[in-house]
Amino acid sequence: MQVTDLLAPLAARWGRRVRDELDVVPHPFDSPRQIVAGPDPDRVLVLGNGPAIGFGVLTQELALPGRLARRLHDVTGRGVRVDVLARRGTTAALAPRLVDEVRMTHYDAVVLCIGSSDAYNLLPEERWRADLAQLTDILRAATTPTTVVAVLGIRPLQRPNAALGRAGRLVDAHATRLDRVAAEVCARRTGVLHLLDDDAALEAPRTPEAYDALAGRIAPALASELDLLAARPAPSGARRLRDAPDPEADRQQALDRTGLLESGSNPRLDRLLRSAKELFGITGAAVTFVDGDRVVMKAAVGMPAIELPRSVAPCDRTIRRNGALVLGDTRTERIAAEGWLFYAGHPLESPDGYRIGALCLLDTRPHDPLTVDRVALAEVAARIESELWAEVGQPTGSSAPLRAAVG
Repeated sequence: MQVTDLLAPLAARWGRRVRDELDVVPHPFDSPRQIVAGPDPDRVLVLGNGPAIGFGVLTQELALPGRLARRLHDVTGRGVRVDVLARRGTTAALAPRLVDEVRMTHYDAVVLCIGSSDAYNLLPEERWRADLAQLTDILRAATTPTTVVAVLGIRPLQRPNAALGRAGRLVDAHATRLDRVAAEVCARRTGVLHLLDDDAALEAPRTPEAYDALAGRIAPALASELDLLAARPAPSGARRLRDAPDPEADRQQALDRTGLLESGSNPRLDRLLRSAKELFGITGAAVTFVDGDRVVMKAAVGMPAIELPRSVAPCDRTIRRNGALVLGDTRTERIAAEGWLFYAGHPLESPDGYRIGALCLLDTRPHDPLTVDRVALAEVAARIESELWAEVGQPTGSSAPLRAAVG
């Protein structure tokens, strides 16, 4: 019998105290997606527990996703989208349940924050080795061959008051041992990095400054891998898959799951569209969903919220691409019959990553396509996505735990 087995009853008792204390610690409930606009954007997923939850701050912008997006942009000069999928209590054994919730093949990198619950639970080292090995193998199989999987070191641990003193030192020592095992597991796998192994220079993230410091230590290693992918002469891996149209049946099912076709009007969407109308100097703006053979307008300003045949609306082409579609002069397009001579659209994604609709900008006169700010268009689309996700009750990165466990 191992020492950790003998201490398991003790760990269970004060583990409950830790959970009770964490229940009242603030953490983000806003959109689980953070975007820094820019060209040729990278996509990163922060997955797991611990620092992925965002304990101590109220928005993802101030937590690890927002800080990592900013830091990566500063290093690469490219746009960055960081999504977070985190659950309290996630252990290495439970984390595979999260993998099915997102389209793993669309990410250039996955940052795995795992091990804090395993450390608090005093999981035996050999079980941790087996669980982490299985998890990294699952991630490698679920992502593309070029996707970078980065396993974040467990320490420094986020320790509430219940985990201070002798108990805290016990957990810290165990986390150090688990980190050593994690480094060995990662070293035996291609495309799997182990980051911040026992980094004493960092403090446990509970403030915006600490999350920024953590992101600053992660970003250089991650950016060097992402730079190699971006420099390839032709898109490969996740970049190539993102450029391909979604399978229509899967895309339609994703739209149906949101329930947005049955939801009512949303004044916040109207405000965002009015801002877009002023920003781009156009006549009309709309949020549309492509539903079967029709295009339905969820919201519209400067134009009636009507339904159009899919064959008429350029939204059909917009959802088939990764990024903006700009038609400077639509006089040869079928939509010209509706009086619109300019169209710019950006796809809108469902929470699980399918392009279900579009942000559409329209005008009664042609525009030079080169004058359209595609970065600003992507920013507005991201804000609209966040509003749509909030409307359907999409869980943020810190929703209900997978099970009763620490952290």
